[in-house]
Amino acid sequence: MIDRSAFSNEAHAVTAAPWSHAHPRNDHQLVFPLSGGRLLFVWCAYYVRRPSAIGRTPFDAGAAMRDDAPCRIAARVSADRGRTWSGALTLQENHGADNVKHPNLLRLPSGRILFSYTERDAAAQRLRVRLRVSDDECETFGPSRDITPGPGWYFTNADHVLLHSSGRIVLPCHAGPIYGPGDHYRAFCLYSDDDGETWRESRVKIDLPERGAEEPAVIERRDGSLLALLRTSLGRLYRAWSSDAGETWSEPAATELDSPSVATCMKRMPGGDLLLIWNDTPPYAATIPGSGLTHQPRNPLRSAVSDDDGETWRNRRTIEDRFGYDNAYPSVTFVDDEALVGYYSTVRSGVGGMYGEVRLKIYPLAWFAERDPRPA
Repeated sequence: MIDRSAFSNEAHAVTAAPWSHAHPRNDHQLVFPLSGGRLLFVWCAYYVRRPSAIGRTPFDAGAAMRDDAPCRIAARVSADRGRTWSGALTLQENHGADNVKHPNLLRLPSGRILFSYTERDAAAQRLRVRLRVSDDECETFGPSRDITPGPGWYFTNADHVLLHSSGRIVLPCHAGPIYGPGDHYRAFCLYSDDDGETWRESRVKIDLPERGAEEPAVIERRDGSLLALLRTSLGRLYRAWSSDAGETWSEPAATELDSPSVATCMKRMPGGDLLLIWNDTPPYAATIPGSGLTHQPRNPLRSAVSDDDGETWRNRRTIEDRFGYDNAYPSVTFVDDEALVGYYSTVRSGVGGMYGEVRLKIYPLAWFAERDPRPA
């Protein structure tokens, strides 16, 4: 008998950022609660700048939109818990040499909202982290300022910032001196103890073989320490710990979780368990003789929960499993008794990076628990 409870059981699903000729790639999303029960859906909306590009289809040669393609940060608003969404607005114009990407929004106890994002200049081999502040529910933002402490590439992921119980703001990062063939990264965090006025980076960072340690997903454990799950090119997720809220990190250790080289999302659910969403599959390099691909496949997308602060994971659930597609880079926001899960979806038979949309699924929180809340 097939265990249907392990497959998608969403209460609602919508393509929140669809493909179009003008916006052929969309990714790096989050959902942020505003006042009055409203939700703000935020994502990276890539766009074309040349008349010759506006008519291209996802299958046209040379039509790929790379990571350094023009991109701005867009948003929509929902007043019905994510069932329907407004038209698009621009949350952050592209003021970078290439683009702006990787949004994070964090509400402080004062009600002030911090908005961080990255600014890319590939020719200068530079990726900076920038910060703006809103005191009026994202209606307006103060000036953008660079909070990056060093040179090189400072990558962050959308929907990964957290507020530690001490009041420290923790923004997970990975960084390196180059971007391209031969690159190598170390993972760490930027942190602020004064509500985002000043920032420092971890003194002891996380390193691994091959491409290194990338795209950490970080949560606070019940004892106040931090747990990071790391993207690697080693076929597994790795983990590391910090007992000083991100100033130093332990040596990383392999988990039992198979994964290609791709980002994960990990958050604490309202009931106290941890929820992990990731591409639960070994990379092609581990399954296809002669293949060197460590970052594929990016399907299926699954979840698991942990009731022991990330020591063990159980209750595999399938968020998406579409043959011929990448379904990756998840985000999740909890609203009352529901989880709003976002991820990008890209057709693999087209031109890489061209056909990109963001899908949003809404689940009852109970679905992730031990027993499925609906009949199998």
